[in-house]
Amino acid sequence: MARWQRTMIENNGWNTLFIENHDNPRSVTRYCDDSDENRAREMGAKLLAIMMTTLCGTLYVFQGQELGMRNFSTEWSPDDYKDIESINYWKKMQSMHEGDQKQLDSAREILQRKARDHSRTPMPWTSEAPNAGFCETGVQPWMRVNDDYPTINVKSETEQRGEDMSVFQFWARAIEIRKMHREALVYGDFRLIGDDSESCPVFAYVRRSSGESWVVILNFSGQDIQWKIPEDTKVSQWVTGNYSSGKPDTNLSGNLLLRPWEGLQGRLEAPRTRNTS
Repeated sequence: MARWQRTMIENNGWNTLFIENHDNPRSVTRYCDDSDENRAREMGAKLLAIMMTTLCGTLYVFQGQELGMRNFSTEWSPDDYKDIESINYWKKMQSMHEGDQKQLDSAREILQRKARDHSRTPMPWTSEAPNAGFCETGVQPWMRVNDDYPTINVKSETEQRGEDMSVFQFWARAIEIRKMHREALVYGDFRLIGDDSESCPVFAYVRRSSGESWVVILNFSGQDIQWKIPEDTKVSQWVTGNYSSGKPDTNLSGNLLLRPWEGLQGRLEAPRTRNTS
């Protein structure tokens, strides 16, 4: 992400922003933790929403991404896959490793992580059995509805929840912030901050225009991380984070304790102008 942000800015280009489409698995499964334990799926989906709405380029949100949809279960049989690449891969593994259960289990795990079918399941509109409102009872869709449709569906994600924002509602607010501050968040400069080594799970950067500057800090790990805000990064306020619906109550300078899959987005202090009189 960082490489292409800088490449396009430096060469007068323009990015296409996407992490899901019909040829990729679900992003929350691919990049985060899609389990329900400690709300990991929800936190990961919101983390990705913060990232995608604060990068330069034209943003694409693939159907179901705004709900935090994940890959379907490991319990699905290889026979449930419809994509020709997945079918051929499974046939090849069966031929190469006939009778080798360890290798076949590994092949099934690869399918569950990487297959394109995960982003092609029917859209879950409601919690209504058996097809989540995608088609009427008695009609068999071309592919099974994801098993988690009773809880992850459009109806439940768009219902009012008080202060507890759903993934869909969080995406809506993130896009609104992006539009309101487009000069910085869409068209502005991009600069990495902090430790940018591959071993560091924190992806942190500044987006800057002539009128305002923003900082984004994203913990891409399931662990608590101590992360130090660089001294030259003067945060004036945190605007949004994925652990609360309001403004995050955390340090503006010094050390930050980032919780698993935590994302923060804040405003930076305006640079001081020199008085030359």
